[in-house]
Amino acid sequence: TRVIGVSGLNASGKTSVCEFFRGRGYLVLSLSDTIRRELKARGTPESRQALIDAGNDMRNAHGPGILAQRTVHTLHINEDPLQHYVIDSVRHPSEVEALRDGVTSRGGRFCLVGVTAPSEQRYERLKSRGRIGDSVDLSEFMKVEQQESAHSDPNGQQVGKVLHMADILLDNAHDKETFEKKIHDLEKQLDERF
Repeated sequence: TRVIGVSGLNASGKTSVCEFFRGRGYLVLSLSDTIRRELKARGTPESRQALIDAGNDMRNAHGPGILAQRTVHTLHINEDPLQHYVIDSVRHPSEVEALRDGVTSRGGRFCLVGVTAPSEQRYERLKSRGRIGDSVDLSEFMKVEQQESAHSDPNGQQVGKVLHMADILLDNAHDKETFEKKIHDLEKQLDERF
């Protein structure tokens, strides 16, 4: 069983990577789904800030790898050799470790893919996509980016550190067609790794 972790800052292109592999038969899960269930249980409306705050609360209460630990237990590793997974929203080094250890200890194979793009491009993409919870104010975008990249709480989001742990980095600093070609090339790289 292949498990691909995907990390990157907001509007970097993570969804494009996930959707490509969904089209190849991978089951796509998000660590943020665990947080969404927590928000629903709390009766808190979903927003980017609410997701960050609840995720940080969960990491502080249960350890920084809790989202990945809960997700790994839902995977049917090696039960169906044709079922592969993409895990989106990997945002803390302990999540990487929990996924890597949890997958490999059960006989699966894990690879972390980091997606990068300049802040200015990501901000323009965020404004144009109109997703619920996205902020369209530049100062708010930069504030959220700082919280996601290197939160002052060591159990908070640390996407910058996670990107340094990536087995493969995809640069999404160009046009959509160039990035799509890089995603196709990623599939070849993964075939060689796995």
